[in-house]
Amino acid sequence: MTPTTKLRFVERFQIIEQRPDGFSTGRTDRILQQWWEDKSVADQYTAVIAGDRSGEWRDVPIKKEHT
Repeated sequence: MTPTTKLRFVERFQIIEQRPDGFSTGRTDRILQQWWEDKSVADQYTAVIAGDRSGEWRDVPIKKEHT
C-alpha cells in the first residue's frame, strides 16, 4: 500500500459513560484519515470507472507539540 495526498475528516461518536438506566454520555471526535492506495492495480483510471476500491482510509495519528 502506498500513501496518497487524499485526506478527509470523519466524525466518530465515543461513549464515555454508560449508566445503568440505559442513558450514556459521550463525545464526537474528529479524526483525520489518509487514503492508502494499492499499487498492484495496473490501470487506476479503469479501476475508478469500474468502482474498484483499490485502497483504504487509515487514521492519521495526531501528536500535540509541546510549546
